[in-house]
Amino acid sequence: MGIALVAPGRAMLAARGRAVLWRPLRGTAGGGDTPSFTGPYPNAIAGLSGWWDAGTFAGLLDASARPLPAWDVAPGGTVASVTDKSGNGNALAAWRVSGNTPPQATPRLNGLLGGVGLNTVVPPNALPQAGYCLPQLDPDQGFRLAAADLGSGSGWTWYLVWSRPNWRQGSSGPITLLSAGGTTILQADGVRGAGDRLMLFSGGAMRVLTSSLERRHTHSVIIRNTPGSGVDVWLDGNQVASGAANPLAGSAPGALFVLHSGVSQGGAQCWFHEAASWPRALSSPEITTLLACGARWQRGARKGVQLLVVGQSNAGNGLVDGAWHLLAQGVAWHLGALAYGVIGQYGGNPTTCIGGHGIYDVRQPPNNGASYLPGDFIHNPADGSDPVSYALGADGTAVQSYLAQQQAEDLADIGAILWPWSETDSTRAYSEKAFFQDGAQNLLARLRAMFGRSASSLPVIWWNAMPFWTDPGVQMLREVAPAMAADATQHAVIGWPMTADVDPREGDNDHIAVADNRILGRRAAPVVARAILAATGGDTIAQLPTSVPMVGGPYIVHAWRQDATHVRLTIQHDAGDDVLLPGTASAGTGFVVMDGGSVASPGPLRYAATCARIDATHLLLTLDGALTNASGSCLLFYPYGSTRIGHGNAVTDNASAMAKPVGWDIGADLGPSWRLNFPLAATTTPVVLSDSPS
Repeated sequence: MGIALVAPGRAMLAARGRAVLWRPLRGTAGGGDTPSFTGPYPNAIAGLSGWWDAGTFAGLLDASARPLPAWDVAPGGTVASVTDKSGNGNALAAWRVSGNTPPQATPRLNGLLGGVGLNTVVPPNALPQAGYCLPQLDPDQGFRLAAADLGSGSGWTWYLVWSRPNWRQGSSGPITLLSAGGTTILQADGVRGAGDRLMLFSGGAMRVLTSSLERRHTHSVIIRNTPGSGVDVWLDGNQVASGAANPLAGSAPGALFVLHSGVSQGGAQCWFHEAASWPRALSSPEITTLLACGARWQRGARKGVQLLVVGQSNAGNGLVDGAWHLLAQGVAWHLGALAYGVIGQYGGNPTTCIGGHGIYDVRQPPNNGASYLPGDFIHNPADGSDPVSYALGADGTAVQSYLAQQQAEDLADIGAILWPWSETDSTRAYSEKAFFQDGAQNLLARLRAMFGRSASSLPVIWWNAMPFWTDPGVQMLREVAPAMAADATQHAVIGWPMTADVDPREGDNDHIAVADNRILGRRAAPVVARAILAATGGDTIAQLPTSVPMVGGPYIVHAWRQDATHVRLTIQHDAGDDVLLPGTASAGTGFVVMDGGSVASPGPLRYAATCARIDATHLLLTLDGALTNASGSCLLFYPYGSTRIGHGNAVTDNASAMAKPVGWDIGADLGPSWRLNFPLAATTTPVVLSDSPS
């Protein structure tokens, strides 16, 4: 938020003594040309008959012909037409044969640039069916220009930029990109196995322009008709046809369809980005200029983001709740990826998420009285051997079988393995830590081997263990995850630094509430995006700004024992610059100091009675009793073991209120539920109290 000025150094006043505060309108940071592209644009070429630009939402109109104020990815859509920037008033209208749902203005489909189309499945309330990838575009959505003439007897030039996120889904047959008067002008193969061709015209006049289209791609094409000479075509700057015969009559006035054949279910299932037309054959120098216009877009093969989910019931619930699909959507937004999805199954056989099963079985009696808990992702032969040597168990084989049923191209898109997983494993004895870490590393290596992938190319995303049955076991898990993260050979990342600020699932303390699962999905997106970017790279975005969280929230770096009942904490920020105390955070919820003892042999616990903000990087805890041991023997936990902080009660940063670079406000692009403050990270190892201030 800034102050509006009426002159240098002079504030605009709303009333006496009250300055007018200014901030960008919602959505104004939702996209724009990359700074490296400064033109030219199609209007640099004289004689435009139409220019339609969906790269930003400024040129998109609602049903009342009003410009959209923001991107819109909610179900229902808002785009009735794309305005004609040539000034000729030839709007490109949204078109469908049946129904009346308009398409959506969708951001960041190509770097910071967006486009228009209709995604029919929007998580978390709708999830794709097995084998489908998001976005799942409507097979009857396209665009229509009321009047055009692409006949062979007149000169004309058409320019089109589109993206295909996937093969056809829920439909079949070729993809029509341009059609007029029942004649296909430009089409592509549409289904897996049919070919990778882009074709000019159809039937006996068909000319194959290329046979190397990728499953996912962005392309620009220029089609020029010169009477008596035929049709010339340029694809992404390269001429791919010269003097092709135009099968249309000399004059063929009528409607022109873009990304649609004009008949029911004839939509191309592609995103529309930009188009322009001239009622003449452009000259060679003008074609050169138009080719330069295409540099605005990153063209060629595009990537999708797939996340593999392996774990127990909370991992499976996250699948059902759409939490991990939200995570994949957020990762795709950060990377400018064209498609996204989740690979995983909860229940059935084969599967990837199995309720109640640890990485290997738990034979140590946990505190809840059970003597045995199953687990067979890797098999414990019960001979006392180290889990580093365990073979794949029945659960691990189920994961392998499930992956064998997936399309190879989807498996190749997997950018990370998600392990929202700790429940049964956190019932182990603390003394089992070294054994368990060996087992986790063994399973991780075996999962990667199923893809033939190295650790450097396939990160695993774990969480700071959620509250579960036993304190020592939870603390053990909270130490194993960062130990693996500190080992560069493991390429493990803690994607969720805090999982204790959640509510139980309808009174079931072993499982996380639906709303909190979805929050966890959104929260992890920037951290997972950074991990994938560092491993296999992004799609159209190669670098994330510092405003995007690095580790998923602030964390404690120092604890000063001011006196026997007060501890001053120093906070290191991530994407925020202040600390907030929502809910019961000011009551010290979750903070505890162990007065002597250790994780393996716990001492007395002193709980925080209050937590107060001192300044942007310091908190003051007041304990419920005096510490008796020396500071070096006192350990701070946030929280301790299986303590649940509860939804909305964790200390957070103020990341949602921080100014964002142009194009990097995820809340403006994907909706306010993505505008998040990040919680203070749970401690991984306890923080030893110091007698010195930081």
